[in-house]
Amino acid sequence: MQVDDTLPYSKSMRRRFRVLFSPLRLVLFGAAILFSIALNIVYISNGGSPEWVGALSVVPLLAFVGWLLATDYTLRRNEKNQS
Repeated sequence: MQVDDTLPYSKSMRRRFRVLFSPLRLVLFGAAILFSIALNIVYISNGGSPEWVGALSVVPLLAFVGWLLATDYTLRRNEKNQS
């Protein structure tokens, strides 16, 4: 079965996954997960002593999600303006 990749961005799940989960984004997502794990280990091992560490551990994941949403919105808007 041959995959037809001529569908527009908003209709092709394959194209969206290829753009939104490029190798660079996967590496950065892995780094964000490792950063969160490391900070949570510090937070738990110190008995929750530095309160800001718990909140800081979520920031890279939220930044990653924000980047994905901004990219998706931009590509959908560009596609809509081209039509």
